[in-house]
Amino acid sequence: MSKRKIFYLLVVTVAIASVCVSILAHQQLRVNITGPSPSESSKLKIDVTPEDVIVGEKVKIVVRNSEGKPVEGARVYVARNHNLSAKGTYIGETNSDGVVTYAFKEEGQHIIYVEKDGFLPQWIDLYVKLKGKLCFGWKLKESGNGELTYIMCITSNGYPVEKVEIYVNSTFIGYTDNNGELSYTFKRGKVYEIIIKKEGYRGLFIISDLNPEGGTGTIIRPLNFTNTPYNR
Repeated sequence: MSKRKIFYLLVVTVAIASVCVSILAHQQLRVNITGPSPSESSKLKIDVTPEDVIVGEKVKIVVRNSEGKPVEGARVYVARNHNLSAKGTYIGETNSDGVVTYAFKEEGQHIIYVEKDGFLPQWIDLYVKLKGKLCFGWKLKESGNGELTYIMCITSNGYPVEKVEIYVNSTFIGYTDNNGELSYTFKRGKVYEIIIKKEGYRGLFIISDLNPEGGTGTIIRPLNFTNTPYNR
């Protein structure tokens, strides 16, 4: 065989080998593309039960992986009106069932943020509701010697509410009984600031001017952090 034929045979052999390598590489590339995405397999899923979240009532925050299995040791944070510039308040790690139990203390929009090594951080939005709004009423029990004894009556949705905290001029005077009532003796001719509140309910801030002639002037407003220095 001449040298020229040998040279041509070598060129053809190299070309065939190159094509085979290219095909194998292409097949390997296709396998990598169609396989599971690392980002998908490392995602966390967050569920909250019950779905209706009420202030003061415990909920379960459940963390699972992409296969639906519980994730133990995930760090859980919560924040109110959060913009993700920070994680929020740390509330604990998930147990072997992927669960952390928590009771939200405030009404409004919240974010639950979860992180764990080897997973992408995840977060969800939720709205925490109040149980109801407190309503205030009072009835005169007795009067004399410049004093007025009133029974304060606290209700919500028409039903009495027990264990409501009541403050008069920033001094705690007691809790309502199972009839939603509490008695207190006021002096005529003075102005009183009354605060009623209970966790999970919209409280009230009341200003009452007890006129010495026997009349009263009363203003009732929703309780918040701007209309009174005594909200705590």
